[in-house]
Amino acid sequence: MRVSELSERAGVPLPTIKFYIREGLLPGGTPTGRNQAEYGDEHLERLALIRALRDDAGLSVAAIARALRAADANKEAFIGAAIDAIERPAGPRIDERSSAFRQAKAEVLALIERRGWALSEADLSVRDATRALTVIRRSFPDVPIEIYAEAVDLLARYELPQPSKAETPSALLRYALLGTVLVEPFLLALRRMAHGSRSRRIKCGAAIEPAKRPTRSVRKPRR
Repeated sequence: MRVSELSERAGVPLPTIKFYIREGLLPGGTPTGRNQAEYGDEHLERLALIRALRDDAGLSVAAIARALRAADANKEAFIGAAIDAIERPAGPRIDERSSAFRQAKAEVLALIERRGWALSEADLSVRDATRALTVIRRSFPDVPIEIYAEAVDLLARYELPQPSKAETPSALLRYALLGTVLVEPFLLALRRMAHGSRSRRIKCGAAIEPAKRPTRSVRKPRR
């Protein structure tokens, strides 16, 4: 399709599309002649993602650009790169040279190994988890982190199912990015709701289901 048709079908003004291309949010079309290019469904999906991230998630154009550029620059792990590029609150100061941080990092890496997650020690998500666990262990030295890993593993399997051949990178990126910025606040609210409900039932002396011990995932040997 021509860029004018792309603008009409996406509901995005032509100057905005050209701005997105200049700023690296949207890849350029396939040249078909002088000052002409062809655009496809991938461009429609990317424009829909940009709109959702801007209008629904409230991200700035600069923040969206960082995430999408990171995805485009890392074809092998574009989803993780895009998620890592989303800015998060800095949180408390943590000395990453401390023994507490090293212990938390060892615990996180052991968790990754047990669950067979395809992650690198250098991934920003691993660093964020280590920093968070360093703080958690100050107040909860014995809390089992495996139960949280089981919960998010289930969510990941639902949010990122085995893709079909028809699904494009932009469609997969939409699942992951919107799942991160839109669903995470909902998950936190659900957790508060569950805590509130359980505490009231306990206070009233109602029968409640006891906590289950988390199961440890055994990593399957690679073939």
